[in-house]
Amino acid sequence: MSRPRGPLFWILVTLGGVSALCCSGSLGLMALGFFATSDTATPVGNSGVARGGTPGEPGGFGLDAPQGWSQREGGGFITEWKDRGDTLGVELIPLGSVPGLGDAEARLSRMWSERIGADWNDVKPNPLVLRRFVANGARAHFTSATVSHKGNGRRFRLSLYLVEAGDRLESLVFIQSYVSEGGVVAAQGMMAESSWGTSHVRVEDALKGVRGSPVGLPLVTDSEVTGSFVHGSTTTGQWVNTFTGGTTMRAVTSRSDYVFKPDHAFQFKYVGGSGPAGAMAFGTESDTGTWSVKHDVLTLAGAQRTRRYLLIGAARTPEGKRTLFLMPEHPGWSLQPGAIGMSGELYVEKE
Repeated sequence: MSRPRGPLFWILVTLGGVSALCCSGSLGLMALGFFATSDTATPVGNSGVARGGTPGEPGGFGLDAPQGWSQREGGGFITEWKDRGDTLGVELIPLGSVPGLGDAEARLSRMWSERIGADWNDVKPNPLVLRRFVANGARAHFTSATVSHKGNGRRFRLSLYLVEAGDRLESLVFIQSYVSEGGVVAAQGMMAESSWGTSHVRVEDALKGVRGSPVGLPLVTDSEVTGSFVHGSTTTGQWVNTFTGGTTMRAVTSRSDYVFKPDHAFQFKYVGGSGPAGAMAFGTESDTGTWSVKHDVLTLAGAQRTRRYLLIGAARTPEGKRTLFLMPEHPGWSLQPGAIGMSGELYVEKE
């Protein structure tokens, strides 16, 4: 059946308790100096740098210079280019090592609130922490959001990654920027929002040169998937007849329940409705079968049909509940903001 859906979450592509920055405001200053330094920076090849061991081995971490980027003073890389008259840019800043691998999500969340919140406005606490693989199959924990600079009010897309590297986490920050000639700050903010999907392509290019260790571990373990989870959404809209003054309200609502059992059996129930308030049409769907996780894909082999989801996180809510962030299968599976199919569903552990 066709399932009505409400608005879905955007994937927030891409930044624990140890700060690698020496002084408050330094990330903001880096962003302000982005275009001032990029013109004079010395280009580098693609040989890259590695520290702490051989990439892919226990303790190894590698960061290659993104091809076509320039090296920034103090470490890291920057790039900028013209796009239909606007200037887009991305800056990659390594922040150093965080000892240990435990509680990566909590560490990232704390660093996001304390370190990033000190330098930027609009930094929300308790961000959704997602996971992904870097170039060689090592795991990374990440979050991102659009923030504003405390000095000039400009909007930036800020992302933080914690890459697993043996007995530590290597932290990387990406700053996506947008500049348009003229225009008021508010208008530039809206145009900047629409540019993140375009500049995120360069973020993905840079991540091709990131390697951690060990490799071959599952992105989300079976024990994290096992349990009962629910996802629900509701959207309402109101229309006004400009001739008669009459109003019409329509709504779309849905709820999906999954039970993933330890023996890899699953149960699925769905109920959804849409239509004018007071006269909504509802539909239901249910299924049973087996579930499995391979690499970063959750496959549900049901009696009714087979479903596949990209698994990109199993963080906990501020209240401590487990979650699963699932992106339904789509030919263009991508973490690029605004991409077709770039929507996910956050399933929260039931009471």
